Amino acid sequence: MRLPDFIIGGAIKGGTTSLNYYLKQHPDVYMSVFKEPRYFAYEPDNPDHVAGRGLRFPIKTLEEYAALFDEAAEGQMAGEASPHYLRSPVAPQRICETIPDVKLIFSLRQPVKRAYSSYWHKVRLGLEDRPVEEALSEHDQAVLHGLYNQSLQGWYERFDRSQIKIILFEDMVRDGLGVFADLCRFIGVDDTFVPDMTARNKGGAMKNERLGRFYERIKTHPLRRAINPLVPERVRQKMASSRDQNLEEPPPMPEAIVRRLNAFYRDDIEGLETLIQRDLSVWKN
Repeated sequence: MRLPDFIIGGAIKGGTTSLNYYLKQHPDVYMSVFKEPRYFAYEPDNPDHVAGRGLRFPIKTLEEYAALFDEAAEGQMAGEASPHYLRSPVAPQRICETIPDVKLIFSLRQPVKRAYSSYWHKVRLGLEDRPVEEALSEHDQAVLHGLYNQSLQGWYERFDRSQIKIILFEDMVRDGLGVFADLCRFIGVDDTFVPDMTARNKGGAMKNERLGRFYERIKTHPLRRAINPLVPERVRQKMASSRDQNLEEPPPMPEAIVRRLNAFYRDDIEGLETLIQRDLSVWKN
């Protein structure tokens, strides 16, 4: 049974789609064709998970999960990306029990900016129509997902530090190729390979709301996994380009919300600095 050598476990809106895209191009890497299988976050005793209410869990058995890596060639490093693992209460233990030697990758983004990006993502999907002041409360999942220190504790308790790679989204923007090369060394593949570094899953506000909703529904449709192989790559690229051209920078987050959320995250960021041994002063402003 083939299982992944590495997992990109989060964070949502932290650059995981781009990392998945970059690694998928590497000849020594096999990425699950099905992004976000979320297998290790599935809770069989959770009625909402079983009934498919809320977040979907398309892969529910180990056999289905292992099948995602059947086509990995001998010598390739296999991986998958499921950003919901980061905050899952069960994923750390389940992964530890199933593939204890796996390498784990977490891409973290300044939490206030990440929360704002998540808000606009829900707006594009038609899942959010509240004003940002109301939507980004300290009890909203978009905000809670940015408590990285809190979420990472369970991972560091179960896995050796050498198995965990923390990537900062800001470093990806500043030096994407350098971050990618370092990631290649971490998973044990050729670090001289240069992928197409075009950012994926671009965020923002919609210029044309109807067109934007159309593209977001296609991107998240349950049948996308089955249909994707039937659509020529050039057509998919053209649709992705059209989607990106329909996006624009959202208005600046109101300063009052920025101050409130910066204060909310301050203690968690300070704990994270100690945990990952990295100065995060730029995140505190």
